[in-house]
Amino acid sequence: MRRKRLFRDGMTAPALGFLVLMSLACAPGQLPRSSVRAANPGRAILLDGGDLLKGNPAFPTGTRFLRIIATNDFHGALEPRPDANGIRRGGAAYVAAAIDRARKECEPRCETLLVDAGDLFQGTAASNLSYGRPVVEYYNRMGYAASALGNHEFDWGTDTLRARMRQAKFGIFGANVRYTDGHDVKWIPNDTIVKRGATKIGIIGVSTVTTPTTTRAANVVGLRFDDPAPIVDSIGTALRKRGANFVVVIAHAGASCGIDGATECGGEIIDFARKLTTKVDVVISGHTHTLVNTEVKGIPILQARSSGRAIDVLDLPLRADSKLHVRHDVRELAVDTIQPVPAIDSIVSRAVARVSSLVNRHVVTIPVTLARQGSQYHLGNLIADAQRWAGKGDVAIMNNGGIRTDLRAGEATYGSLFEIQPFGNTLYSLTMRGAQLRGLLEAMLAKKAVDDHVSGLRIRYDPLRPAGSRLVSVTTADGSPLSDTKTYNVIVNDFLATGGEGYNLGGRATASRPLNIVDLDALIDYIMSLPSPITAPTEIRIAPVLR
Repeated sequence: MRRKRLFRDGMTAPALGFLVLMSLACAPGQLPRSSVRAANPGRAILLDGGDLLKGNPAFPTGTRFLRIIATNDFHGALEPRPDANGIRRGGAAYVAAAIDRARKECEPRCETLLVDAGDLFQGTAASNLSYGRPVVEYYNRMGYAASALGNHEFDWGTDTLRARMRQAKFGIFGANVRYTDGHDVKWIPNDTIVKRGATKIGIIGVSTVTTPTTTRAANVVGLRFDDPAPIVDSIGTALRKRGANFVVVIAHAGASCGIDGATECGGEIIDFARKLTTKVDVVISGHTHTLVNTEVKGIPILQARSSGRAIDVLDLPLRADSKLHVRHDVRELAVDTIQPVPAIDSIVSRAVARVSSLVNRHVVTIPVTLARQGSQYHLGNLIADAQRWAGKGDVAIMNNGGIRTDLRAGEATYGSLFEIQPFGNTLYSLTMRGAQLRGLLEAMLAKKAVDDHVSGLRIRYDPLRPAGSRLVSVTTADGSPLSDTKTYNVIVNDFLATGGEGYNLGGRATASRPLNIVDLDALIDYIMSLPSPITAPTEIRIAPVLR
């Protein structure tokens, strides 16, 4: 077996970081009632050490069926993480146990297929510092058949992405990715047909159309991400002609739903399903890190949150003339009630050991948890303040998507801080007149979810006004109004500076200068400079006016 190297193929040893991100919010919209009933629509089942399936048996005894097991947005989460209630969830060895149990519980009546909806690697030191190698090793061992191409698969550039694709024993598919001249990207496959027993399953993978603004723009130069619906219609028809009994779409495109995951759903993947004109049997979704367990036009759409906190399980009867309903559930994982898979645990242990001396380094003690919750939160204020402090700026702006998890009470290690800002973004100083900055703020307020964070500004806006004219007032750190003619030094990360979120900062700023300061370093240096006990600013800096 080829020896695993710590750093990426043909490249120098990395700095700690990497790149970029996205806003996770999708606009909710009312989902019409489906024409086909699911056996357990909207149900999230807790994996608690007993029987996995809490409802009635999916099908009568003797019925043969295809069981699709799916994950999404693993983000390098090789080790379990506590949720908001302190319950440990995820972790590769525990997800593997849940997958194995989902396979075994239906044997011998079922054939099984394991797929993923993308964003495999990016997010933890154990994965990032090996450029995703241990994650692919884990996926290979589990027998994944396919994955969609997530926007964060591009975070380390196409050379590293292609290296991970060569390492993978499964395809990573992006059928809607084209060169800007319209030609196919030969190294990104569109689809495949896999056999399970006598059953042929066609799989199509697609990527979010927002990829150019949710990864570093330089990494997708020359590529475009087309509307996937007509592409899936065409490929799905071709797969049926090639003998596929089922067509499965794995889509790194998501939705936001109500708390049940089934109602009030809206977003990119819902719009995609509504536009389809040919038959698709199931859509496995990703990208928004949400619970989705719904149907659109009779098509089951599932998403299992993120970071291995849940898995999708869907059963399709193999008989074409079956009148049985499709069964689909999202199963939550509480890892303290499951035994990890030893072979996967060893992969995790090796990956963690490589970086343990770094990630276990004590930085500070945090008295209370700073949660990544809502559109404006204390941790976002703290990070924006850190960047303004490090860059010696008048103003700092931080995109919400670049803040990945909570800062939990207790010891903050390098590893726990790394998971908050894992992308290795570097800071830029932009020279902007007040009028230019005002235009940038209007662009931020035009989004459906106003979720950026600022330092050095207090912003009040009216969400009921037309986009482009929502600002009511802007004051600076000293309490004075923003002056259209004054020049300000605005600190942002390189994701925003180079086109992220679609704000066109390059076109707005008078000048732009890289500071060569990694965002994580800025955060660590700043919080270490603060007096103990460390607190975060609690004010709401971007607030709607009340009518």
